[in-house]
Amino acid sequence: MIKKLMSLKLHTKLMLFFSAITLIPLLFLGIFTYQVSSKMVKEQVSKGIMGKLTQINKNLAFFSRDIEQLSNYIYRSDVVHSVLEKPESRTNLEKYQDFKQIETLFDSVLGTKTWDINLYILGFNGDRYFTGDYLPLEYSDIQANWGIFRKAEEGKGAAVWDTHYTIKHTGEQEVVLRVGRLIKSPQNEETIGYLVIDILETSIAELYQSDYEDTQNQLFLLDAEGYVISGFPSKTTIGTRMRHESMDNIMGSQSGFFDTNWNEKKYITIFDTNEETNYKIATFLPENNIVKSGRSIRFLTILLIIIGFIVAVWLSYFFSLTITTPVNRLNKIMKKVESGNLDVRFQAKFQDEISDLGRNFNKMIIKLKTSIKDSLEKKNRLQKAEIQTLRAQINPHFLYNTLETMSAIAKIKGVRTISELAISLGEMMRYSIKKDSELVRLEEDLSLLERYLYIQEVRFREKITIIFTVDESTKHLFIPPLLIQPIVENAIIHGLETKVGKGKLLIRIFSRNAFLYVEIKDDGIGMSVEKLAYVNRLLHHTETAGESGIGLENVMKRISLYFGDNYGLTVDSEKDTGTTIIMKLPILKEK
Repeated sequence: MIKKLMSLKLHTKLMLFFSAITLIPLLFLGIFTYQVSSKMVKEQVSKGIMGKLTQINKNLAFFSRDIEQLSNYIYRSDVVHSVLEKPESRTNLEKYQDFKQIETLFDSVLGTKTWDINLYILGFNGDRYFTGDYLPLEYSDIQANWGIFRKAEEGKGAAVWDTHYTIKHTGEQEVVLRVGRLIKSPQNEETIGYLVIDILETSIAELYQSDYEDTQNQLFLLDAEGYVISGFPSKTTIGTRMRHESMDNIMGSQSGFFDTNWNEKKYITIFDTNEETNYKIATFLPENNIVKSGRSIRFLTILLIIIGFIVAVWLSYFFSLTITTPVNRLNKIMKKVESGNLDVRFQAKFQDEISDLGRNFNKMIIKLKTSIKDSLEKKNRLQKAEIQTLRAQINPHFLYNTLETMSAIAKIKGVRTISELAISLGEMMRYSIKKDSELVRLEEDLSLLERYLYIQEVRFREKITIIFTVDESTKHLFIPPLLIQPIVENAIIHGLETKVGKGKLLIRIFSRNAFLYVEIKDDGIGMSVEKLAYVNRLLHHTETAGESGIGLENVMKRISLYFGDNYGLTVDSEKDTGTTIIMKLPILKEK
């Protein structure tokens, strides 16, 4: 086929060339015309809907201000202050009179408003006043560290808003927003209760529903975290975080519109942000509803595209073979190289640019193969050197021999404790001398740990209580040597040694979900937020581990060298409470 093409007369070649330069521009012109017309229609419709969204946001801002003004009125009410400052032990008649006063207050502030909201005044004296049919369970017993109460405490008397979850249900109407604030005594500024306003979803829907009842558009009101406050026409997503591929664009910009896919259909996403509340209102408009007016243009464009495509395929088939054949061969060779085969070569038959590319590719493969081989050898040498350096930072032979001598003298003198200490420390020295293998059974490493814990128990006597639990099924597993003892030593020295009073150390070893876990937990002095952040930075930058000696960083580095970055240490700590370190390792049943 290639020879026939190369044998064609110049006239035939020119005819093919001119046919291509005539039809192909027509094809692109048709596509361009359709895209421009569609874009113009989309922009006009999107701008119209954007105007509606802006107006809805203004209505929402007015609604938010009205709610806060309502809360201000109640917050400053002398009636509320007077009632909530009364003792809980007053008579039932007095309580009934107070109830009627608050009821009158509720009627006056709500007036002719048609909002679907519930008001709650919750006093520290036990008084509970509300406009709904019942008092929700979470309002019966005030929890200052929970939900709206915690936010109200942080607000120190200012109105605060709570969103991002469905708080409760009243029939089919959901409470989607909640406003809360502290009620303080005007005499001494002491907190005497809370004001809570539950806003039902129907109150929000009234702000936009009349404009969307006759459309197929999907509309959502989102809070600053992306949780759905209100939706139309479906209400099923209210209270959940919206999960959609367009969320990054919506949450990352103030307003705009763009194309997106949803449930295998094309939509135009249009959104706007309320500057006061930072809420976002987004609508998803089916693209088919917009482009109906451009069907004739689309039909003509498709017809031109089909004609141009047929012509282009017919022409490009012949001309592309001279280019695509060697390119395809080179591409197949590249895929083989990608899969790891570095012995393939490109057979260059011509002196054109593609053949030159193939020859250069052959040279690159040869260099790459040599480079990979050198890199692997260097990496293996480096890892072995680093592991040996970390495990053999001191030569314990002299110490071990000295401890053997001390143990013998202690036995002769009848000092059993000193003898046991010397034996334990000697066993630790002997373990570090003999363990030149890369992996050991867990029970061997635990034997070293038990010797170390005995020394610490003698040292601290009853100051430290050690709880040691090991899942029997894990003892036969293999781990790198000398991993657990440095973590335990870290917990004793930095967590329990300086603690005033007694301390507790928990060591737990277990397997779960195909992983081996070692948990070391102490109730020592813990770490501040800054110190914890510093430790975590060290653990995640193990290239600097050697600068601070034997410790968490070195253990983390050894685990990384052995098993990769998916394994290692997790540190959690709270000042004056304690520290928990969890080591995650793979389950190895053989070396």
